[in-house]
Amino acid sequence: MKKIDHDIVIIVMYVDDLIVTKDNDVDIFDLKKLSKKNFEMKNLGKLDYFLGIKVIKSLKEIWLSRRQYALNKLLKYGMTRSKPISISLAQNVKLNANRGELMENIIMYMHIVGSLIYMTITRPNLSYAIKLVYQLCNHHKRHI
Repeated sequence: MKKIDHDIVIIVMYVDDLIVTKDNDVDIFDLKKLSKKNFEMKNLGKLDYFLGIKVIKSLKEIWLSRRQYALNKLLKYGMTRSKPISISLAQNVKLNANRGELMENIIMYMHIVGSLIYMTITRPNLSYAIKLVYQLCNHHKRHI
């Protein structure tokens, strides 16, 4: 982020992808022009998706959504008929990896947990519960 005359230019970079945003299109144009002198670049237009995150922009806000990502994962793991619940996980919950049934497919379980970790980018409120489930992955072959 660079502050220029009380305006803010936000630059987000991931590997070879670059997002540039600002209130003033002139400053963005100048930044792109300067960058093209030093780097091979092409403008892909208005930002819609970035790393699986839907970007919705209004006049005052920018919203980030993982809805389609979550729906795709539910479909991939055969969970489209699962019912959503709205229960907060109590703090200091201790899960026991030595109790319960043996897992049939630890690899799939680990992929599901990885997908959930990726969801925390836009849903930080899920972090605590996902961390507990992830800890069970380290014990391999058991589940909650």
